[in-house]
Amino acid sequence: MKHLILITAILLAAPASLHAAEPSAVLMQRIMKAADKNKDGMLSLDEYKALDVQALHHGEEHFKAGDTNHDDFIDATELAGALSKQTWFAILSEGAEPCFARIDANKDRKLDTTEYRKISKMGQHSEQHFTSADGNKDSFLDLAEFAAHAEQKLKTLEDDSVKIKAGQ
Repeated sequence: MKHLILITAILLAAPASLHAAEPSAVLMQRIMKAADKNKDGMLSLDEYKALDVQALHHGEEHFKAGDTNHDDFIDATELAGALSKQTWFAILSEGAEPCFARIDANKDRKLDTTEYRKISKMGQHSEQHFTSADGNKDSFLDLAEFAAHAEQKLKTLEDDSVKIKAGQ
């Protein structure tokens, strides 16, 4: 029993990177389908930038870091690594509910900015993204707000793909 308690304590104290979940194949297919506008199975820099919340300032840098085979495209094998700096991707990879439960330190079923920073990849912009996700402006994120925040980027891309197919 002492070993189980010790292992649990070590896991809870571990850095967030040790908690990072492997993204599901379904999630990866969903992302590629939404972002790959020309349906060639690879993302160009322009296609990738639509996934990168920091694209304006860091998109090209993130793209180059993710393009591990240096062919000027992000393919399916490189996609998870290329998106590793994206908060929305980290949340969706782990699952919004288990991620929320893990970072809700005081188990009050709401996140404050300190708790949110445990998952945020936005550095100095974390608070700005937290505020934009706080739909009811109560200075906390509940699970619904947290999940919607994570889904927003991907949902926007999927909606754009549907509009393109419909010829709008």
